[in-house]
Amino acid sequence: VPLGGFLSRMIPINKEYVSSKYKLKELKNLENYICNHCDIQIPFNNYITGYAAFTHKAGIHAKAVLNNPETYECLNPTDFGLKRYIHIAHELTGWNAIKDRVEQLSLDLNNDEIKELTEYIKSFASIKKCNLSDVDNILINHKDYLQSRIEK
Repeated sequence: VPLGGFLSRMIPINKEYVSSKYKLKELKNLENYICNHCDIQIPFNNYITGYAAFTHKAGIHAKAVLNNPETYECLNPTDFGLKRYIHIAHELTGWNAIKDRVEQLSLDLNNDEIKELTEYIKSFASIKKCNLSDVDNILINHKDYLQSRIEK
C-alpha cells in the first residue's frame, strides 16, 4: 500500500496521532521525489497526491463541496499543503460553482446573469474543450456576451 493510501486510512481513525508521527505537508514532495528518481508519474487517481484528488466538478456535487467540504472529503487538503479545486470548465458545471468563481474574480453579476452565463459555458464546453482561462474570459467579458444575447 502506498504511503498516501496508508495515511488516508489512518487519519480518519486518529488524526492527532498520525499528524504527530508524519510531516503530512511533505507527502507530495516525497512522492514527487520518488517518482522523479524512478522516472514514473504520480497516478492521476493516487490517494491524496494525484491531480484528481480533492478535485470536484459535477453541479450538485460541487455545490455540496462549496457549502460543506466534509460532505465529500474525509480528508482536508490543507492538512497536506494542498488545495481543493472546483473544476468549472466543462459541460457538467453548475451555476453555484460559476457563482463561486464570479465571487473570486470580484465581478458584479446577479444570479440570473450567472445562470445565463453558466448555460453558455456548458454549451461552449460541450463543443470545445475549454479551460479556466476560457471561463474567466467569458465571465470577465460578460457584458459583451449578455448584450449579444439580448440583441438576438
